[in-house]
Amino acid sequence: MSDKLRHVVERFPDLAGMIKQHSADNRFFRSLCEDYGEAVEILRGWEASNSGRRSKRTAACRVLIADLEQEILLELQNRIDGV
Repeated sequence: MSDKLRHVVERFPDLAGMIKQHSADNRFFRSLCEDYGEAVEILRGWEASNSGRRSKRTAACRVLIADLEQEILLELQNRIDGV
């Protein structure tokens, strides 16, 4: 499991098996997970920063992360529904 995928599994531990399987089967989903992991890592970097832009950047990262979480959950629901 990649470091980026690990962030998604940590966020949704009850869905770990489905996340791993779907990321192995679906390039788009794997890309979503990688984007999510990258956003989490960037957020952590900004949270540790002393930059004057920290507040604005962390807020933007949190919005992106929330959007990616919704998209990840939608993709998993579509898999369950067979869409």
